[in-house]
Amino acid sequence: MKKPVVALVAVVAVAAVGGLGAALFVRHEHAGLVTQSQRPCDGREVPASGVPASLPLGLPASSGATLLSVSTQGSTTVAFAKVDGGRKDIVAVRDRVLGDLKGAGYATVGTDQEPGYEAEAEIKGRYEGTLKVSPLCEGLLEVRYKIEQ
Repeated sequence: MKKPVVALVAVVAVAAVGGLGAALFVRHEHAGLVTQSQRPCDGREVPASGVPASLPLGLPASSGATLLSVSTQGSTTVAFAKVDGGRKDIVAVRDRVLGDLKGAGYATVGTDQEPGYEAEAEIKGRYEGTLKVSPLCEGLLEVRYKIEQ
């Protein structure tokens, strides 16, 4: 009888420590995103040298978006763009980008959001991938496109 009680106490303790660790991680991550949204841009909003004017792979650009960087490793292409907006606009910007992608033949597979912090989506169409909207700096949001060819 004593062994099951000790085992149960150990399981509860491990779960409590794990839950506390996860909660602290989320709190720390959110604090970092809030801080990011309040920082001056300090050049992070400037497109990298040689960046093309349009998104790669024929992806549609949302109105007001400026491409910041594009990189490809193997079959994965990652592009970062900036758009005007603040933390309150994150989900709306994600939804606007999804609307633009839908017009280009892409479907939304799933979405996830933590309003005020980040909003993500999984897409499929000609290519599959994800997008994520999060704060870039004060007054700007970053849209990350991660596409598998």
